Amino acid sequence: MKKNFVDNELSEQARETTKRFRKKLASEMSYKSTYNGDALSFDWIDIVEEACPRLDIIVRNAKVALVQEANVELIEKAKRITVESVKDLARHTNYINKFDEATQSVEPGKILDIRNEETFNIYENRFLHTLIYLLDRFVYEREQEIKKLEVSDNKLLEYKAKSETPTEKVHIEVKITSDTIPSDQVNNDLQEKLKEIQKRIKRIKEYIASWMKSEMIKSLDKAHIPPVKSPIKKTNILLKNPNFKVATALWEYLNKYGLDDINSDKDNIDNNGNDVVQGFLDHSFLIDYYVLDSISNSKREQKKQLSKYAIVMLSEEIKRIVDLLLSCGIKITEEEIMKLVAQELKEDKSDRLVGADDVKKKFKSAMDEYIERTQEYL
Repeated sequence: MKKNFVDNELSEQARETTKRFRKKLASEMSYKSTYNGDALSFDWIDIVEEACPRLDIIVRNAKVALVQEANVELIEKAKRITVESVKDLARHTNYINKFDEATQSVEPGKILDIRNEETFNIYENRFLHTLIYLLDRFVYEREQEIKKLEVSDNKLLEYKAKSETPTEKVHIEVKITSDTIPSDQVNNDLQEKLKEIQKRIKRIKEYIASWMKSEMIKSLDKAHIPPVKSPIKKTNILLKNPNFKVATALWEYLNKYGLDDINSDKDNIDNNGNDVVQGFLDHSFLIDYYVLDSISNSKREQKKQLSKYAIVMLSEEIKRIVDLLLSCGIKITEEEIMKLVAQELKEDKSDRLVGADDVKKKFKSAMDEYIERTQEYL
């Protein structure tokens, strides 16, 4: 009596081999996707656009401080003589050029000139002055990135693993890379997006240009004030004024921008040991071992060796797919999986559902062909 294919002794040996292989399997996986595209992440425009109206309010209503300046000037250059000027002259008789005893009149050559002047040179304005120039440089650098932009997505997958069977130690190392081939559609979509981005950047630059012409900025430029450096002083105005709060947040954002790229791959996916993906690779390692163990100079021996793995492979594949679908929230039974497989194996557009024996034959035939091609390559 012909032994059932599923229950034959060879399949049991294959199951034991598979069981030990999985038990002893230890693997590592690393995946990186380097997406060329900080410039494709335009979050910075949203942040800057939201801040611009607030900065505009501050610049248009820039605060001034009243500063008293006291300088000894030649009498003809003095603009304002006060009681304090006269008192200072009494203390400094050397400023007097001529004294008329008859009239008791005094003719000074110099005198203390005290002036009260408004100035923009306060900390909050110096902070804003530095922030505007920082923003101007930031926008320029982002524009240069956009001009050099090319869409590319470079991927790297590395996998290595080791395991054991009752008779062998097995090891594998895999490295797969891929580079995106740009399409016309992608480039066209990108160009349309960049046109819109350029309009938004133009508006931001118009804000900056108007600030540069403001009285406050020109005054501080003329004074050659040194730039404010981090950490900024948390004055009451910076802490409590809602517009300055936005300016402070923008300051922090601009100063931290790009640091995440340096410390870690911000735009890149770097995935070590993703369970689902690694599970696929582990299963692929097992399939690769089946192939390796089945290769033989004798086609007959090769088919015999393959037959012991065929039903195990099919069973493993069904279980793995069911587990994957269930983990994704999709309920499906093994019977439904077999129906899907059978439908794919229909011949001559027949409405007849292929049976389990047909599935096994088709699966075995495909593996025979794969093994034969592999052997020819080796």
